[in-house]
Amino acid sequence: MFKNRLHIIIIGLIIVFLASCKGFNYIQKKGTPEEKYEAAMQYYEKGDYYHAIQLFDELIVLYRGTEKIERIYYYYAQSYYKEKDYILASYHFKYFAKTFPRSPFAEESLYMSAYCKYLDSPKFSLDQTSTRAAIRDMQMFINMYPNSPKVDEANKVIDELRLKLAKKDFYAAKNYLKTEYFKAAIYALNQHIKDYPSSPYKEECSYLIIKANYTYASKSIFMKQEERYKNAITAYNDYMAKYPDGKYRKEADKLLHSVKKGLARIERIRKKHHRPL
Repeated sequence: MFKNRLHIIIIGLIIVFLASCKGFNYIQKKGTPEEKYEAAMQYYEKGDYYHAIQLFDELIVLYRGTEKIERIYYYYAQSYYKEKDYILASYHFKYFAKTFPRSPFAEESLYMSAYCKYLDSPKFSLDQTSTRAAIRDMQMFINMYPNSPKVDEANKVIDELRLKLAKKDFYAAKNYLKTEYFKAAIYALNQHIKDYPSSPYKEECSYLIIKANYTYASKSIFMKQEERYKNAITAYNDYMAKYPDGKYRKEADKLLHSVKKGLARIERIRKKHHRPL
C-alpha cells in the first residue's frame, strides 16, 4: 500500500517536472519578449534561478537600450548570486554598478560585487588571489560610498580577510623554521611583524625568532656560532621588551639558558686553544 502510494507520488512529480520544462521550452523558443520577461521574473521569484538566468541571457540582448534593461541586468546578477556562482555574480554586479551608476541598485551592486569575492575566498592554506581582490573591491566600495550603512559591515569583512592573509603568511614563515630554513624563517617572521601590525601572531613570531636564531646557531659551523647566538640574545631582549609577561616567557627563558651554555662552550674552547676563534 505504502509502496504504491510512493510510486504514484514519484510519477506525479516527474509529470510536473516535465510539464514545467515544456512550458519553459515553449517560452524560450516561441515566447514574446514580454512573455519571456514575465516568465524570467516568475522563475526568479520561485527560486528557479537556473531557468531565470537562461531567460535573462536572452532578455539582455532583446531589451538593450530600453528602460527595462536596468532591472533585467540587476536580477540577472542576483540570480547568479542566488545560484552561488560567486565569480560570475561578482563580475555582473560590478558591471551593473559601472554601467548604471545612477541606479538605485548601484550602491548595493558594488558592495555585492566585493561581497561575492569574499564568499569565494578559500581557506587560508590555498591561493589568496580572490581574498586580495575582495579587500581591494571592498575598500573601493567604502571610498565611493563613505556614508553607506554598509560601511561598518564592509570594514568587518576587510578585517576578516586581512586576518586570513596574516594567518597564511604566519604559517608560511613558521614552515621555514619547521623545514630548517633558518635564515628564511628569521626574515619571514620579522617581515610578518612589519607587514601585519595587528596580527594575532606577533608575540609567537617574536618568540620563534629567538628559537630560529638559537637553532640556526647550534647547527652552524663553529666559526659562525658566536655571532648567531648573540643574535638570539638580541631577539630574546626584543621579546622581553615587548612581552615581559608574555605566554612564551618560560620557553624564551629556556632558550636563553641554552644560548648562554653555547656561548660558554665557545669561551672554553677559546681558552683551551689560547687564541681567539
